[in-house]
Amino acid sequence: MTVEIEKANESEIRKYLLPYAKGIIIETIETIDSTNDELKRRALNGQKEITLLIAEHQTKGKGSKGRSFFSPDGTGCYMSFLLRPMYTAEECTLLTTMASAATAFAIEKVTGKKADIKWVNDIYIERRKVAGILTQAGFGKDSRYLEYAIVGIGINISEPRGGFPDEIENIAAAVSSEGTGIKNRLIGEIINLFIYYYNSLAHREYMHEYRKRLFFMGEEITVISGDDSYKAIAKDIDDMCHLIVETEEGETKTLFGGEISIKTAKNPTE
Repeated sequence: MTVEIEKANESEIRKYLLPYAKGIIIETIETIDSTNDELKRRALNGQKEITLLIAEHQTKGKGSKGRSFFSPDGTGCYMSFLLRPMYTAEECTLLTTMASAATAFAIEKVTGKKADIKWVNDIYIERRKVAGILTQAGFGKDSRYLEYAIVGIGINISEPRGGFPDEIENIAAAVSSEGTGIKNRLIGEIINLFIYYYNSLAHREYMHEYRKRLFFMGEEITVISGDDSYKAIAKDIDDMCHLIVETEEGETKTLFGGEISIKTAKNPTE
């Protein structure tokens, strides 16, 4: 059932912010090509951190691996953080995982539903995807460190009109069948958690929340790397959130990137 949800409202969002998060710059907008792309343009023009841009609709929403992210008007939340951390390229992955932990934890706090994580960047409820994270970054003159990083978060709050597109209808779901009354609180909770984790990266404060939500541990998965794929058992993640798997031949591998396929609610065999 499609339920129109309230629009993002800065003053309403700020009601939920904890003192350490109140300095964030928040801007809401009706329609944009992509919140990630817009913040990239602003980053190159000197926009300060921490800026959060929230759109009601994206015409060219971005997903991982060059895919698009379905971003219809009236039923979702599409937002991006602009950051300027002194991170290396490898540490950029940690932004994705801390955003995943913050989003999953916030969904649980607001809806009461258990939110799980599929490595690296997808949020699931009952084995169906409700949210995704995409981190993009640019490097300055010293290529060891990021000049900026943009962390995009897309959430299906209510089911879209006409349902999800055919290509994702078997894996996608919405955070709430009710939909209304939760958007601004959900954004506020994500901000609080994400900024807390961001400010305490050295202590990996978010790792416990991330690790305990990896629902496929001990299960058979399909590892996809380019045109290659193979079956493996998911074992653990290391301190940099790389996935550790055991292949059918008994070899232990650490995945620094790539993609995994898991069994879902509507596709129990894969």
